[in-house]
Amino acid sequence: MTGSFYAMQYGYKAFVIIASVSVVTAIIIHFCEKINPHFKYWSIPQNDVKTDAIHVAVSMGIIPQVLDGLLSAVLLVFALKLTSVLGFAVWPHDWHLGFQLILALLISQFGTYWSHRLMHEVPLLWRLHATHHSPKRLYWLNAGRFHPLDTIAGSSISLMPLLILGAGDEVFVLQTVWVSVHGMFQHCNIHLKLGLLNYIFSMAELHRWHHSMTLEEANTNYGSNIIFWDIVFGSMYYPKDKEASQEIGLSDIEDFPDDYIGQIASPFNWKKLKS
Repeated sequence: MTGSFYAMQYGYKAFVIIASVSVVTAIIIHFCEKINPHFKYWSIPQNDVKTDAIHVAVSMGIIPQVLDGLLSAVLLVFALKLTSVLGFAVWPHDWHLGFQLILALLISQFGTYWSHRLMHEVPLLWRLHATHHSPKRLYWLNAGRFHPLDTIAGSSISLMPLLILGAGDEVFVLQTVWVSVHGMFQHCNIHLKLGLLNYIFSMAELHRWHHSMTLEEANTNYGSNIIFWDIVFGSMYYPKDKEASQEIGLSDIEDFPDDYIGQIASPFNWKKLKS
């Protein structure tokens, strides 16, 4: 985050900053997974690397870029109108950038929390989100395994309030860096203990429970980047007396498609997959 901040001060383009930080983080995590895996079983490829790589390119590359452009163009009108009506800029641009980032995460993650929770609780929406829960192992690359419609919904809900409130470009860059880096650590197969930091970040130690095959464990820890709203709404799950199981995936579908096209088509072939 510090590196991204100074890179912006030196005038580097947002795409260069986000891509550079993401690549460096991916390399570090990849080697840490090799050196100190949480589960050795998760270190074994399961015909998933190619599919996950395509998901990352689409869900973390193409869709966010397109959405950012479209939503910015549409919601800029609302942002200007809101400022005109109130007579002052809603977003606190005079705050330190670090505090602006915290505010952006709290606001954007509120919508993301509820959209994620509904994806689990509404059967029709679960068809879209099931793609993310289909892998039988967690490692850094499947942080991007999302159905495109799931990505569009989550990203839109996250971006819209910040755009309407008039958050600056620097805030969006730092939040995107946060989401990218945190997402890879959230799904990493590294043996680590975060202790009290589990009450701030929604990282691997908590997120492994979210991928459990046991419904009561999986329907918890909805926070994508911070765990704050799970604490507020009582959905945080952090047992101190046991570890999350290495057996993860979909308990109600045994043969979920391994290929990208099959996963994209899965919500529309749901009855066939269930049978």
